[in-house]
Amino acid sequence: MTRKKRRVIKPVKRVLPKILRCPRCGMIAVSVLKKEDKWVVICGNCSLRYEKPISQQDYIDVYNEFVDAFNAGKLS
Repeated sequence: MTRKKRRVIKPVKRVLPKILRCPRCGMIAVSVLKKEDKWVVICGNCSLRYEKPISQQDYIDVYNEFVDAFNAGKLS
């Protein structure tokens, strides 16, 4: 007698998106760039811009600070 082959189910690893949503215009056009000495967050549609000195943070943390600064009224 033979045994049935079992199907191998591979877990799906989720990855963070590289292009994010703009809080001002709502388009998915925000990219987070790491320059020599600062992080630059810029929207390709409405040109909303945010700069922050380099730290040990990941790009998604810098994007969240960008959204928080916009919602607090610090960016125009």
